[in-house]
Amino acid sequence: MIRSLTSGVSGLRNHQVRMDVIANNIANVNTTAFKAGRVNFQEILSQNIRGTSASTIGVDSINPAQIGLGMSVQSIDILFGQGALTTTYRVLDMAIDGNGFFRLGKYSDEGIIEYYYTRDGAFYVDNDGYLVSSGGLHVLGVGQNGASWLTEDAIKTVVNRTYSVEAGFSGERIRLFDPSGVDPGLENNLTTLRIDPNGLIFVNGRTDRAALILIDNYGNPENLTRLGGNLYEVPLRGQNAEPTPYNEGWGVPDSGGGQGRLVSGALEMSNVDLSAEFANMITTQRGFQANARVITVSDEMLQELINLKR
Repeated sequence: MIRSLTSGVSGLRNHQVRMDVIANNIANVNTTAFKAGRVNFQEILSQNIRGTSASTIGVDSINPAQIGLGMSVQSIDILFGQGALTTTYRVLDMAIDGNGFFRLGKYSDEGIIEYYYTRDGAFYVDNDGYLVSSGGLHVLGVGQNGASWLTEDAIKTVVNRTYSVEAGFSGERIRLFDPSGVDPGLENNLTTLRIDPNGLIFVNGRTDRAALILIDNYGNPENLTRLGGNLYEVPLRGQNAEPTPYNEGWGVPDSGGGQGRLVSGALEMSNVDLSAEFANMITTQRGFQANARVITVSDEMLQELINLKR
């Protein structure tokens, strides 16, 4: 009898977890680039009432008799399916059509101290001319003076040139103009801006690039950790204290390396499927109710057992 109560309680507890994830999905149905979550269950320990025995001549084998002790959460996955793209007509709004993430960096006087991933491409230009996220993190890629990080590559031709990224390059800040006028390679203001599907940025009608946005096609996105603010934590290289992320998928958008195409003037919407979420909500509610009923019936049976003495 105690086993049924324990199983019922585990069902209640973990169906509540599933409902929490469903509620979070529905709450973020209009969050830019949000990726839905999914809960998977697993059974837990089973108690052996009778063990199995090997078959002997003329005697059938005896199968084991086990009683399950409930269930638990096996995993809470992030579903990284592509969300729909919506047109905004704002040049600095960027969506990734395909695989990959924008890489963001948090800077200090010593340089980059933290890396982040995001699919939210609502970017801005700060007062110093740097391309930043809504939270002030710097968008990483190759700047005007970062040609040493680019090599010739026959995979994809971009404006009569071919680009690939040198191994070991984790990205640098992208500066579109220099209001101080100190950098001769940059304009001192920003009047017009164009971004092509390969991430090349052109300012003020110039034909030479001001910067190149890179995309990281991280091979195992399911092991990223949500941090809030549409950010994901970048796994570090083993025990290395340096905040250097893996670079196997780091490269030019739409260049044949698995990175998606960059779409300027659009944002990726949430990939939450409301019809599926409401169906999951119904099955989760019924599972919760059924487990609550198991507890109620078990309690009634215990009450009958106690009443036998009267």
